[in-house]
Amino acid sequence: MKQNTYKILILVCIISIIINSSKAQNVISIAREHFDKFDNVEGGWLAADGTTSLLLPDGKILWLFGDCIVGEKDGQFGIDNPTSTFINNAAIIEDGNVLTTYHGGTTENPSSLIPGVGLDIFWPEHATIENDTIKIFAIKIIFDDNGVPGFNFRVGTTHMASFKYPEMEYINIVPVEYITDTTMRFGTHVLKKDDYTYIFGKKDTLAGGFLYPIPMLARVSNSVSEPWEFYDGSGSWSYNCEDAKSIGDRPMSESFFVYEKNDKFYLIMHEIWTVGELYILEADEITGPFNRALTGGIENLFCMIPKHGSNFTYNLFAHPQFQNEDSILISFNVNTSNFGSIFTDTRNYRARFLWLSVEDAVTISIPDTVYIFDDFMDPPNSIFDFDENNKEQYFEIYSNKILVKNINTPSVLSVYSTDGRMLYYQNINADLTLNLDDFPNTTLIIKLIHEKGFYSKKIINTN
Repeated sequence: MKQNTYKILILVCIISIIINSSKAQNVISIAREHFDKFDNVEGGWLAADGTTSLLLPDGKILWLFGDCIVGEKDGQFGIDNPTSTFINNAAIIEDGNVLTTYHGGTTENPSSLIPGVGLDIFWPEHATIENDTIKIFAIKIIFDDNGVPGFNFRVGTTHMASFKYPEMEYINIVPVEYITDTTMRFGTHVLKKDDYTYIFGKKDTLAGGFLYPIPMLARVSNSVSEPWEFYDGSGSWSYNCEDAKSIGDRPMSESFFVYEKNDKFYLIMHEIWTVGELYILEADEITGPFNRALTGGIENLFCMIPKHGSNFTYNLFAHPQFQNEDSILISFNVNTSNFGSIFTDTRNYRARFLWLSVEDAVTISIPDTVYIFDDFMDPPNSIFDFDENNKEQYFEIYSNKILVKNINTPSVLSVYSTDGRMLYYQNINADLTLNLDDFPNTTLIIKLIHEKGFYSKKIINTN
Protein backbone atom coordinates (compact mmCIF):
# COMPACT_ATOMS: atom_id res chain seq x y z
CA MET A 1 0.00 0.00 0.00
CA LYS A 2 2.78 2.37 0.97
CA GLN A 3 4.63 1.50 -2.27
CA ASN A 4 1.55 2.33 -4.35
CA THR A 5 1.17 5.65 -2.56
CA TYR A 6 4.78 6.54 -3.35
CA LYS A 7 4.26 5.57 -7.00
CA ILE A 8 1.19 7.78 -7.22
CA LEU A 9 3.04 10.71 -5.64
CA ILE A 10 5.95 10.30 -8.05
CA LEU A 11 3.54 10.08 -11.00
CA VAL A 12 1.76 13.27 -9.87
CA CYS A 13 5.11 15.06 -9.59
CA ILE A 14 6.15 13.93 -13.07
CA ILE A 15 2.84 15.02 -14.58
CA SER A 16 3.13 18.38 -12.80
CA ILE A 17 6.64 18.90 -14.17
CA ILE A 18 5.53 18.01 -17.69
CA ILE A 19 2.54 20.37 -17.52
CA ASN A 20 4.58 23.22 -16.08
CA SER A 21 7.43 22.70 -18.54
CA SER A 22 5.02 22.72 -21.45
CA LYS A 23 3.36 25.83 -20.14
CA ALA A 24 6.67 27.62 -19.67
CA GLN A 25 7.69 26.91 -23.24
CA ASN A 26 4.63 28.78 -24.49
CA VAL A 27 5.38 32.00 -22.58
CA ILE A 28 8.52 33.09 -24.44
CA SER A 29 9.67 32.54 -28.00
CA ILE A 30 12.51 34.14 -29.91
CA ALA A 31 11.53 37.07 -32.17
CA ARG A 32 14.56 36.61 -34.38
CA GLU A 33 13.05 38.62 -37.24
CA HIS A 34 13.06 41.76 -35.08
CA PHE A 35 16.68 41.23 -34.10
CA ASP A 36 17.71 40.64 -37.71
CA LYS A 37 16.02 43.76 -39.08
CA PHE A 38 18.58 45.92 -37.27
CA ASP A 39 21.43 44.23 -39.19
CA ASN A 40 21.09 46.67 -42.08
CA VAL A 41 19.99 50.12 -40.93
CA GLU A 42 20.42 52.96 -43.39
CA GLY A 43 22.44 55.91 -42.13
CA GLY A 44 25.02 54.08 -40.08
CA TRP A 45 23.34 52.72 -36.91
CA LEU A 46 25.42 49.75 -35.74
CA ALA A 47 24.80 49.11 -32.04
CA ALA A 48 23.22 50.80 -29.01
CA ASP A 49 21.35 50.37 -25.77
CA GLY A 50 18.10 51.97 -24.63
CA THR A 51 15.69 50.47 -27.17
CA THR A 52 12.29 52.04 -26.60
CA SER A 53 9.71 52.53 -29.35
CA LEU A 54 6.68 54.63 -30.26
CA LEU A 55 4.00 53.88 -32.85
CA LEU A 56 3.50 57.04 -34.92
CA PRO A 57 0.14 58.16 -36.38
CA ASP A 58 1.27 57.33 -39.96
CA GLY A 59 2.05 53.72 -38.99
CA LYS A 60 5.82 54.17 -38.83
CA ILE A 61 7.79 53.22 -35.72
CA LEU A 62 10.15 55.55 -33.86
CA TRP A 63 12.96 53.68 -32.10
CA LEU A 64 14.97 55.55 -29.45
CA PHE A 65 18.43 54.56 -28.21
CA GLY A 66 20.92 55.70 -25.60
CA ASP A 67 24.67 55.45 -26.15
CA CYS A 68 25.08 54.47 -29.77
CA ILE A 69 27.77 53.61 -32.34
CA VAL A 70 27.27 54.82 -35.90
CA GLY A 71 29.57 54.20 -38.85
CA GLU A 72 30.33 51.48 -41.36
CA LYS A 73 30.15 47.72 -40.89
CA ASP A 74 33.06 45.34 -41.17
CA GLY A 75 31.41 42.03 -41.96
CA GLN A 76 28.03 41.07 -40.53
CA PHE A 77 28.64 42.07 -36.90
CA GLY A 78 31.93 43.95 -37.04
CA ILE A 79 32.59 47.72 -36.98
CA ASP A 80 35.02 49.60 -39.16
CA ASN A 81 36.73 51.44 -36.32
CA PRO A 82 38.20 54.40 -38.29
CA THR A 83 34.76 55.39 -39.65
CA SER A 84 32.75 54.82 -36.46
CA THR A 85 31.60 57.43 -33.94
CA PHE A 86 30.23 57.01 -30.42
CA ILE A 87 27.28 59.29 -29.69
CA ASN A 88 25.02 59.47 -26.64
CA ASN A 89 21.63 59.03 -28.26
CA ALA A 90 20.05 58.37 -31.63
CA ALA A 91 16.81 57.30 -33.28
CA ILE A 92 15.65 55.00 -36.05
CA ILE A 93 12.42 55.35 -37.98
CA GLU A 94 11.06 52.06 -39.27
CA ASP A 95 8.97 52.45 -42.42
CA GLY A 96 7.94 49.04 -43.68
CA ASN A 97 11.15 47.16 -44.45
CA VAL A 98 13.31 50.29 -44.38
CA LEU A 99 15.02 51.43 -41.17
CA THR A 100 16.73 54.83 -41.22
CA THR A 101 19.11 56.37 -38.66
CA TYR A 102 18.57 59.87 -37.23
CA HIS A 103 21.26 61.73 -35.32
CA GLY A 104 22.68 65.22 -35.03
CA GLY A 105 25.62 66.67 -36.92
CA THR A 106 26.46 65.36 -40.38
CA THR A 107 27.07 61.96 -41.95
CA GLU A 108 30.82 62.61 -41.80
CA ASN A 109 30.71 64.04 -38.28
CA PRO A 110 27.66 62.66 -36.44
CA SER A 111 26.59 63.88 -33.00
CA SER A 112 23.81 63.04 -30.56
CA LEU A 113 20.22 63.50 -31.73
CA ILE A 114 19.44 65.24 -28.43
CA PRO A 115 22.40 67.59 -27.90
CA GLY A 116 24.15 67.67 -24.55
CA VAL A 117 25.03 70.67 -22.42
CA GLY A 118 28.72 71.01 -21.64
CA LEU A 119 29.87 67.63 -20.32
CA ASP A 120 26.29 66.64 -19.46
CA ILE A 121 24.48 64.34 -21.89
CA PHE A 122 20.94 62.97 -22.25
CA TRP A 123 19.65 59.42 -22.43
CA PRO A 124 16.16 59.11 -23.93
CA GLU A 125 13.38 57.23 -22.21
CA HIS A 126 9.90 56.94 -23.78
CA ALA A 127 8.07 59.51 -25.91
CA THR A 128 4.71 60.71 -27.17
CA ILE A 129 3.55 62.66 -30.23
CA GLU A 130 1.25 65.68 -30.08
CA ASN A 131 0.08 66.99 -33.47
CA ASP A 132 3.33 67.38 -35.45
CA THR A 133 5.69 67.36 -32.45
CA ILE A 134 7.44 64.33 -30.98
CA LYS A 135 8.22 64.89 -27.30
CA ILE A 136 10.93 62.65 -25.92
CA PHE A 137 11.52 62.28 -22.20
CA ALA A 138 15.24 62.31 -21.49
CA ILE A 139 17.30 61.98 -18.34
CA LYS A 140 20.28 64.27 -17.85
CA ILE A 141 23.45 62.27 -17.21
CA ILE A 142 26.17 64.11 -15.35
CA PHE A 143 29.85 63.15 -15.66
CA ASP A 144 31.20 61.99 -12.32
CA ASP A 145 34.60 60.31 -12.23
CA ASN A 146 34.01 57.51 -9.73
CA GLY A 147 36.86 55.37 -11.03
CA VAL A 148 34.68 52.80 -12.79
CA PRO A 149 35.18 52.92 -16.60
CA GLY A 150 31.85 53.04 -18.41
CA PHE A 151 30.04 54.07 -15.24
CA ASN A 152 31.59 57.49 -14.62
CA PHE A 153 28.28 59.25 -14.27
CA ARG A 154 25.39 60.03 -11.99
CA VAL A 155 21.75 60.35 -12.94
CA GLY A 156 20.21 63.83 -13.04
CA THR A 157 16.77 65.27 -13.67
CA THR A 158 14.03 64.70 -16.25
CA HIS A 159 13.98 66.83 -19.40
CA MET A 160 11.79 66.85 -22.49
CA ALA A 161 13.23 67.12 -26.01
CA SER A 162 10.93 68.21 -28.85
CA PHE A 163 11.26 67.39 -32.56
CA LYS A 164 9.13 68.46 -35.51
CA TYR A 165 7.72 65.41 -37.31
CA PRO A 166 8.17 64.05 -39.95
CA GLU A 167 11.33 66.10 -40.53
CA MET A 168 12.78 65.07 -37.15
CA GLU A 169 13.94 68.68 -36.84
CA TYR A 170 15.24 69.47 -33.37
CA ILE A 171 13.27 72.21 -31.56
CA ASN A 172 14.59 72.34 -27.99
CA ILE A 173 15.12 70.49 -24.71
CA VAL A 174 13.76 71.84 -21.43
CA PRO A 175 13.56 70.52 -17.86
CA VAL A 176 10.16 69.29 -16.73
CA GLU A 177 9.37 72.04 -14.24
CA TYR A 178 6.56 70.15 -12.53
CA ILE A 179 8.99 67.54 -11.11
CA THR A 180 10.31 69.33 -8.04
CA ASP A 181 11.67 66.24 -6.26
CA THR A 182 15.16 65.52 -7.66
CA THR A 183 14.98 61.88 -6.54
CA MET A 184 12.24 61.29 -9.14
CA ARG A 185 12.64 60.56 -12.86
CA PHE A 186 9.66 60.38 -15.19
CA GLY A 187 9.10 59.26 -18.77
CA THR A 188 9.92 55.60 -18.27
CA HIS A 189 6.74 54.69 -20.14
CA VAL A 190 3.98 56.91 -21.56
CA LEU A 191 0.52 55.33 -21.82
CA LYS A 192 -2.56 56.97 -23.32
CA LYS A 193 -5.80 55.72 -21.78
CA ASP A 194 -9.28 57.22 -21.92
CA ASP A 195 -8.97 60.99 -21.44
CA TYR A 196 -5.48 60.99 -19.95
CA THR A 197 -1.85 60.52 -20.84
CA TYR A 198 -0.14 58.63 -18.03
CA ILE A 199 3.59 59.10 -17.42
CA PHE A 200 5.35 56.41 -15.40
CA GLY A 201 8.51 57.13 -13.47
CA LYS A 202 10.76 56.12 -10.57
CA LYS A 203 11.77 57.52 -7.20
CA ASP A 204 15.08 56.60 -5.59
CA THR A 205 14.47 55.03 -2.20
CA LEU A 206 16.94 54.02 0.50
CA ALA A 207 16.01 50.91 2.45
CA GLY A 208 18.00 48.14 4.07
CA GLY A 209 21.24 49.83 3.11
CA PHE A 210 20.38 49.77 -0.61
CA LEU A 211 19.30 52.60 -2.90
CA TYR A 212 16.74 51.47 -5.46
CA PRO A 213 13.91 53.00 -7.54
CA ILE A 214 10.23 52.33 -6.90
CA PRO A 215 7.45 53.11 -9.44
CA MET A 216 5.66 56.47 -9.60
CA LEU A 217 2.86 57.83 -11.79
CA ALA A 218 1.75 61.22 -13.12
CA ARG A 219 -0.88 62.22 -15.69
CA VAL A 220 -2.10 65.05 -17.92
CA SER A 221 -5.42 65.51 -19.68
CA ASN A 222 -4.08 67.18 -22.83
CA SER A 223 -0.42 67.94 -23.41
CA VAL A 224 2.59 66.64 -21.46
CA SER A 225 3.74 70.26 -21.45
CA GLU A 226 0.78 71.33 -19.27
CA PRO A 227 0.82 71.08 -15.44
CA TRP A 228 1.11 67.48 -14.22
CA GLU A 229 -1.01 65.67 -11.65
CA PHE A 230 0.79 63.16 -9.42
CA TYR A 231 -0.81 60.09 -7.88
CA ASP A 232 -0.94 60.65 -4.11
CA GLY A 233 -1.43 57.04 -2.99
CA SER A 234 -5.00 57.48 -1.74
CA GLY A 235 -6.84 57.24 -5.06
CA SER A 236 -6.52 60.97 -5.68
CA TRP A 237 -4.22 63.18 -7.74
CA SER A 238 -2.31 66.31 -6.78
CA TYR A 239 -0.62 69.07 -8.78
CA ASN A 240 2.02 69.18 -6.05
CA CYS A 241 4.91 66.82 -6.78
CA GLU A 242 5.68 66.62 -3.06
CA ASP A 243 2.36 64.79 -2.55
CA ALA A 244 3.35 61.96 -4.93
CA LYS A 245 3.37 58.44 -3.52
CA SER A 246 4.63 55.20 -5.03
CA ILE A 247 2.31 52.89 -6.96
CA GLY A 248 4.11 49.84 -5.59
CA ASP A 249 6.89 48.63 -3.33
CA ARG A 250 8.66 46.48 -5.94
CA PRO A 251 12.17 47.78 -6.76
CA MET A 252 12.19 48.71 -10.45
CA SER A 253 14.74 48.58 -13.21
CA GLU A 254 15.37 51.96 -14.84
CA SER A 255 13.14 50.87 -17.73
CA PHE A 256 9.82 49.04 -17.42
CA PHE A 257 6.52 48.82 -19.30
CA VAL A 258 2.86 48.72 -18.20
CA TYR A 259 0.54 46.80 -20.53
CA GLU A 260 -3.25 46.74 -20.27
CA LYS A 261 -5.23 43.66 -21.28
CA ASN A 262 -8.68 42.39 -20.26
CA ASP A 263 -9.08 45.08 -17.59
CA LYS A 264 -5.80 44.13 -15.91
CA PHE A 265 -2.53 46.02 -15.83
CA TYR A 266 0.74 44.16 -16.20
CA LEU A 267 4.07 45.73 -15.26
CA ILE A 268 6.91 43.95 -17.12
CA MET A 269 10.50 44.51 -16.01
CA HIS A 270 14.08 43.28 -15.95
CA GLU A 271 15.43 42.69 -12.45
CA ILE A 272 17.51 45.57 -11.09
CA TRP A 273 21.33 45.55 -10.87
CA THR A 274 21.67 43.69 -14.20
CA VAL A 275 20.44 40.41 -12.69
CA GLY A 276 19.39 38.24 -15.64
CA GLU A 277 15.75 37.72 -14.69
CA LEU A 278 12.50 39.02 -16.20
CA TYR A 279 9.46 39.62 -13.97
CA ILE A 280 5.81 40.48 -14.42
CA LEU A 281 3.48 42.09 -11.85
CA GLU A 282 -0.32 42.28 -12.10
CA ALA A 283 -2.74 44.89 -10.70
CA ASP A 284 -6.39 45.81 -11.14
CA GLU A 285 -5.75 49.53 -11.63
CA ILE A 286 -3.25 51.61 -13.56
CA THR A 287 -2.22 52.97 -10.16
CA GLY A 288 -1.31 49.45 -9.02
CA PRO A 289 -0.37 48.54 -6.48
CA PHE A 290 2.56 46.78 -8.16
CA ASN A 291 3.88 45.10 -5.04
CA ARG A 292 6.29 42.30 -4.29
CA ALA A 293 4.88 38.84 -3.67
CA LEU A 294 6.25 39.12 -0.12
CA THR A 295 3.86 42.00 0.58
CA GLY A 296 0.84 40.45 -1.08
CA GLY A 297 1.40 41.50 -4.69
CA ILE A 298 1.04 39.35 -7.80
CA GLU A 299 4.65 38.99 -8.98
CA ASN A 300 6.18 36.23 -11.07
CA LEU A 301 9.56 35.35 -12.56
CA PHE A 302 8.87 34.29 -16.16
CA CYS A 303 12.31 34.19 -17.80
CA MET A 304 15.93 33.54 -16.86
CA ILE A 305 18.88 34.90 -18.86
CA PRO A 306 22.09 32.98 -18.05
CA LYS A 307 25.30 35.01 -17.86
CA HIS A 308 27.50 34.89 -20.94
CA GLY A 309 31.16 35.83 -20.42
CA SER A 310 31.53 39.57 -19.89
CA ASN A 311 27.99 40.29 -21.13
CA PHE A 312 25.20 41.51 -18.89
CA THR A 313 21.55 42.35 -19.52
CA TYR A 314 19.21 45.10 -18.30
CA ASN A 315 16.23 47.39 -19.03
CA LEU A 316 13.27 45.55 -20.52
CA PHE A 317 10.76 47.42 -22.69
CA ALA A 318 7.67 46.27 -24.59
CA HIS A 319 6.60 47.08 -28.13
CA PRO A 320 2.93 45.99 -28.29
CA GLN A 321 2.42 47.54 -31.74
CA PHE A 322 3.98 44.22 -32.82
CA GLN A 323 1.81 41.23 -31.97
CA ASN A 324 2.07 37.52 -32.72
CA GLU A 325 -1.24 35.76 -31.98
CA ASP A 326 -1.65 36.27 -28.20
CA SER A 327 1.91 37.53 -27.66
CA ILE A 328 3.48 40.98 -27.72
CA LEU A 329 7.05 41.95 -28.57
CA ILE A 330 9.43 42.76 -25.73
CA SER A 331 13.16 43.48 -25.63
CA PHE A 332 16.00 43.67 -23.16
CA ASN A 333 19.39 45.32 -23.56
CA VAL A 334 22.74 43.55 -23.80
CA ASN A 335 26.04 45.17 -22.86
CA THR A 336 29.56 44.09 -21.96
CA SER A 337 32.30 45.05 -19.54
CA ASN A 338 34.74 44.42 -22.41
CA PHE A 339 33.86 47.48 -24.48
CA GLY A 340 36.44 46.74 -27.19
CA SER A 341 34.66 43.49 -28.04
CA ILE A 342 31.74 45.47 -29.48
CA PHE A 343 33.88 46.43 -32.47
CA THR A 344 34.35 42.78 -33.43
CA ASP A 345 30.83 41.67 -32.52
CA THR A 346 28.04 44.26 -32.23
CA ARG A 347 25.77 41.60 -30.71
CA ASN A 348 27.59 42.47 -27.47
CA TYR A 349 25.72 45.78 -27.55
CA ARG A 350 22.34 45.14 -29.16
CA ALA A 351 18.91 44.39 -27.73
CA ARG A 352 17.36 40.93 -27.92
CA PHE A 353 13.71 40.57 -28.92
CA LEU A 354 11.18 38.05 -27.63
CA TRP A 355 7.50 37.23 -28.04
CA LEU A 356 5.78 37.23 -24.64
CA SER A 357 2.42 35.74 -23.74
CA VAL A 358 1.59 38.25 -21.02
CA GLU A 359 -1.26 36.55 -19.16
CA ASP A 360 0.51 33.17 -19.18
CA ALA A 361 3.66 34.78 -17.79
CA VAL A 362 1.81 35.63 -14.57
CA THR A 363 1.00 32.01 -13.75
CA ILE A 364 3.91 29.84 -14.89
CA SER A 365 5.85 28.11 -12.14
CA ILE A 366 8.90 27.22 -14.23
CA PRO A 367 10.46 30.24 -15.99
CA ASP A 368 11.66 30.03 -19.57
CA THR A 369 15.36 30.42 -20.35
CA VAL A 370 16.82 32.68 -23.03
CA TYR A 371 20.47 32.51 -24.13
CA ILE A 372 21.63 35.87 -25.45
CA PHE A 373 24.00 34.32 -27.99
CA ASP A 374 22.94 30.72 -28.56
CA ASP A 375 19.37 31.77 -29.34
CA PHE A 376 20.47 34.59 -31.64
CA MET A 377 23.01 32.84 -33.84
CA ASP A 378 22.36 32.12 -37.50
CA PRO A 379 18.81 30.71 -37.87
CA PRO A 380 18.81 26.91 -38.21
CA ASN A 381 16.94 27.05 -41.52
CA SER A 382 19.62 29.20 -43.14
CA ILE A 383 22.75 27.40 -41.98
CA PHE A 384 25.39 27.20 -44.70
CA ASP A 385 26.80 23.71 -45.00
CA PHE A 386 30.47 23.98 -45.88
CA ASP A 387 30.80 20.42 -47.08
CA GLU A 388 27.39 19.23 -48.22
CA ASN A 389 28.71 16.03 -49.81
CA ASN A 390 30.58 14.94 -46.70
CA LYS A 391 28.02 16.00 -44.12
CA GLU A 392 27.03 12.39 -43.46
CA GLN A 393 30.46 11.77 -41.96
CA TYR A 394 29.25 13.62 -38.85
CA PHE A 395 25.70 12.26 -38.40
CA GLU A 396 24.66 8.61 -38.24
CA ILE A 397 20.89 8.32 -37.76
CA TYR A 398 19.01 5.40 -36.22
CA SER A 399 15.34 4.94 -35.32
CA ASN A 400 15.64 6.44 -31.86
CA LYS A 401 19.07 8.05 -31.72
CA ILE A 402 21.70 10.03 -33.62
CA LEU A 403 25.38 9.28 -33.41
CA VAL A 404 27.42 12.48 -33.75
CA LYS A 405 30.76 11.13 -34.87
CA ASN A 406 34.26 12.02 -35.99
CA ILE A 407 34.51 14.74 -33.35
CA ASN A 408 38.16 15.35 -32.46
CA THR A 409 38.15 19.08 -31.75
CA PRO A 410 36.03 21.23 -29.37
CA SER A 411 32.57 21.55 -30.95
CA VAL A 412 29.06 22.67 -30.16
CA LEU A 413 25.99 20.50 -30.72
CA SER A 414 22.49 21.97 -30.59
CA VAL A 415 18.96 20.93 -31.54
CA TYR A 416 16.24 23.30 -32.76
CA SER A 417 12.56 23.08 -33.57
CA THR A 418 11.52 24.52 -36.94
CA ASP A 419 10.26 27.71 -35.23
CA GLY A 420 13.81 28.48 -34.12
CA ARG A 421 13.44 27.40 -30.47
CA MET A 422 16.57 25.79 -29.02
CA LEU A 423 15.79 22.40 -27.43
CA TYR A 424 19.30 21.23 -26.63
CA TYR A 425 22.81 22.71 -26.33
CA GLN A 426 26.04 20.94 -25.45
CA ASN A 427 29.78 21.58 -25.75
CA ILE A 428 31.41 18.35 -26.94
CA ASN A 429 34.99 17.16 -27.43
CA ALA A 430 34.30 13.59 -28.63
CA ASP A 431 31.63 11.48 -30.29
CA LEU A 432 28.20 11.61 -28.69
CA THR A 433 24.98 9.60 -28.91
CA LEU A 434 21.84 11.73 -28.79
CA ASN A 435 18.70 9.89 -27.65
CA LEU A 436 15.71 11.06 -29.72
CA ASP A 437 13.25 9.77 -27.13
CA ASP A 438 14.05 12.92 -25.16
CA PHE A 439 12.72 15.23 -27.92
CA PRO A 440 9.19 15.98 -29.20
CA ASN A 441 7.74 14.10 -32.17
CA THR A 442 8.27 16.78 -34.76
CA THR A 443 10.79 18.02 -37.29
CA LEU A 444 14.14 18.68 -35.63
CA ILE A 445 17.22 20.50 -36.90
CA ILE A 446 20.50 19.15 -35.59
CA LYS A 447 23.30 21.71 -35.71
CA LEU A 448 27.02 21.06 -35.31
CA ILE A 449 29.62 23.83 -35.10
CA HIS A 450 33.35 23.14 -35.12
CA GLU A 451 36.54 24.51 -36.60
CA LYS A 452 35.61 23.47 -40.15
CA GLY A 453 32.29 25.30 -40.16
CA PHE A 454 28.54 24.76 -39.67
CA TYR A 455 26.83 21.46 -40.39
CA SER A 456 23.11 20.81 -40.06
CA LYS A 457 20.75 17.91 -40.53
CA LYS A 458 16.96 18.04 -40.62
CA ILE A 459 15.15 14.96 -39.39
CA ILE A 460 11.59 13.96 -38.50
CA ASN A 461 11.42 12.46 -35.05
CA THR A 462 8.68 9.80 -34.87
CA ASN A 463 9.49 8.29 -31.48
